[in-house]
Amino acid sequence: MPAPQTPLADQVDSLPESRVRHPQARDIAVWISLLVATLTMASVAVSTSDVVGPSTLPWWPAQNLSLHVTAGMFIAPMTAAAVLIAASRPAAARMSWGSLLVSSYLASLTWAGSLHTNVDTTITPTDTPGAARAMDQLVALSGSQAGLAITVTAVSSLAVPFSLIAIRSVCGPLAARAIAPVMILGPWAAWTTLGLDGISAAACAAALASGAVASERRVRGFDAFWGAVATGGLLAVAVLLSYGAAWFAVSLLLLYFARRRPVHILNTAAAALAVLAVAATFGSSWPHGLIDTYNASIGEVASHPGQLWWLLLMPALVTVACGPAVVESLRRIGSSSAWPLMAGPLLALMLAPLSGNSLERPEYGWVALCPWLVVAATAPSKERGGRSVRVPLMTAAAGACAAIVLMYSG
Repeated sequence: MPAPQTPLADQVDSLPESRVRHPQARDIAVWISLLVATLTMASVAVSTSDVVGPSTLPWWPAQNLSLHVTAGMFIAPMTAAAVLIAASRPAAARMSWGSLLVSSYLASLTWAGSLHTNVDTTITPTDTPGAARAMDQLVALSGSQAGLAITVTAVSSLAVPFSLIAIRSVCGPLAARAIAPVMILGPWAAWTTLGLDGISAAACAAALASGAVASERRVRGFDAFWGAVATGGLLAVAVLLSYGAAWFAVSLLLLYFARRRPVHILNTAAAALAVLAVAATFGSSWPHGLIDTYNASIGEVASHPGQLWWLLLMPALVTVACGPAVVESLRRIGSSSAWPLMAGPLLALMLAPLSGNSLERPEYGWVALCPWLVVAATAPSKERGGRSVRVPLMTAAAGACAAIVLMYSG
């Protein structure tokens, strides 16, 4: 008589089994078609509009066509290969959760660092006052361009472990382990280290992770209260760095609603408003800044109708930057448990050109959305009885290869 299977053994056996069943080649083909369509649409936009061009539509951080051999060109392929090989081993499923988070952060740090070019310290009129002050402080504390790059990369890479914590809480440990390679090797990592947008992405991920853990059924009393308060503080920090981060409040609201934690809504909102009020006393009024930025953006669109191209280009560019896993994720959003995490970023993506985002650097401000657009790729679905065993190694590899190719050609 065989020995009974423990929950851990069931998880370990289920992960490799999924690699045969998942039609990842189809997702890659759809994503490549989307990439071709996006490139075609962008070419038309550049030829027909005087406000969409190389200065506002960089396909990669390095815009010249000359080949410059860098250490990242060797580190990036080795990092991708190491992550994919490690994730394909049965030992990856047996790794403790703490070890997985640490390993994911270190791998993400190496991957983002290998794709990194230069931190853009320019502050545009549509950036938040908090972003301007934060950049000044980072420049002053780092002391050099290299120090600034290391700091930004180290903080931005925290978005990966924070995202995995939120996914584990909402979608379960299997989904978090399966999506880890996609999160680590996301093509969007090349843009997260170019400025404060990556730091804002880490703050958004921390807010969702805190809200997800604080609203779990087992968390009660003072732990739940302080968790909700911490969530509000983290969300306020994120919105002080980026106006677009306010859309993540929608995800938190839906998460609390789905878990029937109405008190969390009040505590998180009160904490966020308190932080914004304190910031306003020091001259950083977030509501006034948002209104001014929105009016400036609408005026820019009215004076240059060519900016309306971004209504089509922005969703297409961000979807392409997510990699092939976004195809499966968007297809399964209605039937998966990840929908609260995706709701806010999807709304932000659809309304990006009209919600106060910088039209001078439209692609940078939305890197925070990319990790959350792929979470449903491994999330449990109703038709599978609440379980998911899909490990999208092939789609993760395709996205990493695309990022490496663009780096070599940039």
